[in-house]
Amino acid sequence: MSNDKENEIRFRLKILSQIEPSQESTQSAVEKIRETLTKSQKQPVSDGTGIIRKIFNGQILKFAIAALLLIGIGFIAGQLVRPTQPEINMEEIKLLVETECAKTAENTLAASATLMDRQRNEIIGLVEAARQSDRQWIAAAFDKIESDRRVETNRLGNSLIALAARTNERSLYKQN
Repeated sequence: MSNDKENEIRFRLKILSQIEPSQESTQSAVEKIRETLTKSQKQPVSDGTGIIRKIFNGQILKFAIAALLLIGIGFIAGQLVRPTQPEINMEEIKLLVETECAKTAENTLAASATLMDRQRNEIIGLVEAARQSDRQWIAAAFDKIESDRRVETNRLGNSLIALAARTNERSLYKQN
């Protein structure tokens, strides 16, 4: 502030301080103050509506409305652009599931048959190997029996010859 304005304000304050109010004006001012105080005591404490009024009267309300409009327009645009859902035909789905199940069962059966054939061939090979081994054991047993029979036949023949020789010796003794 400039000095001139400041000096003028001081001068006017000095004049105002020298004015003395009348008795009536003092009385009316006191009455007005009392009325204001009694009204403020009778009114309930503010519940925050003043703040709400300020919000709805201010810039925040404008921004909130603009945001709601943008969100609404975006939602509607999204609904319009969204692709339509295809209609579900239960008969087609049922036929598709049955077809897939049949294919899966057929593939499983083919794989199972192949596996069973492979296992059967392995078992046949094992049985044939066991038969061959049994044949070798039986052939070896027959060879052993034949060998033992020859040995026993030779032994029996030798025993019979020895018996015959003794018999001849006895008969020679008897004749003498």
